[in-house]
Amino acid sequence: MASHLFRNLVCLCLLGAAVGGGVALWNYTDDLAQPILAPQNASYRGYSVLPKKAPGLALEPFTFKGWDGGEVQAVIATRGGEESSRQLSVLGHLAETPAERLKLIDYALICVDWDHGIRSALPLAESLTAAGLTCVLWEPRGMEERRPYCTHGLRESRDVPLLIDALVQRGGKQKPVIVAVGQGYGASLLLQAAAHEPRICGLVSIDAYASLRHSVQRMLPDSPLTLLTLALMDWRIQRTVGMECFDVAPVESAADINRNVPVLVMNLAQDSPVSTLDDAVTIGRQLRSDHSEIWALRNESDAADALTRTLQVKKGSEGREHIVNIDVKLCRDEDSALAGMLHWINDCVVDAVLAPRVDDPARPVLSSHMQL
Repeated sequence: MASHLFRNLVCLCLLGAAVGGGVALWNYTDDLAQPILAPQNASYRGYSVLPKKAPGLALEPFTFKGWDGGEVQAVIATRGGEESSRQLSVLGHLAETPAERLKLIDYALICVDWDHGIRSALPLAESLTAAGLTCVLWEPRGMEERRPYCTHGLRESRDVPLLIDALVQRGGKQKPVIVAVGQGYGASLLLQAAAHEPRICGLVSIDAYASLRHSVQRMLPDSPLTLLTLALMDWRIQRTVGMECFDVAPVESAADINRNVPVLVMNLAQDSPVSTLDDAVTIGRQLRSDHSEIWALRNESDAADALTRTLQVKKGSEGREHIVNIDVKLCRDEDSALAGMLHWINDCVVDAVLAPRVDDPARPVLSSHMQL
């Protein structure tokens, strides 16, 4: 009798431990999923969506109707008032090496963050407006945070054609010359948008991840429960927003970007597990563009005056693999990378706009009103 009670007690203890472990794992997984479902930029916590003023900028707010039928806050930023330190740095560089053809670009679409789209894009806008570009910033979350969850560009990228429509209506030019500049989340969004929006004439992708799934996996601690944790996270995300991490793969969108569109892929966040140089190379290799480059910052393994780094990458299927060399252009620091980006737009993008377009196989255009 006593042994029977003991066995039951042991079973109950084991069951309690299993339930407790399951609850703990679920709570842990839920905590990991939250920053993916609603990534927050603590730098702008408590600030309004639209600043009343910004250093060196004149801001013209407007709204447009987004893919979900709701209003989206946007702003046109031009150079205005006393120049900021960022603008003075750009002006100093351009005084030595002018980029005069940037005046042929009508708009530069800038996207960085999901939850503070306008404020997080202002630093880039400062620099680009100093070069004479008219920048357009917007809130991927929509007006009054009407979109509570992030889909990492899978749905938010559908705002881009509607934003361009609004710019056409405001400016009157039916075929504006548009370049898109994205960083982090914004780079992922704009890679997906450029695959289906032919009015984007050039793209700069800074610190994009090749796939959300791989990016999430890199951020998880290596343990026997990693695959189970990933599966639970996918289930949690799918139940909340109707997508899985596998669905967000900017590298696949890169393969669909028209060959006439120049694309610059940059890796500036060298120590970030979210987006790595391998991601930049993977995206760059998928591009069909006649004018694509991969840039990175120089590091300690490079010679002090090195201009390029050659990477050896495996290509081909298993059993038939061979090694190919990939050249990566090196920048001294972020300031020189930014200055180089402006000259790349001045040269490569404007050249592509002025040159006759090369025939490219037709691609299906994703309707901005389609629902997942």
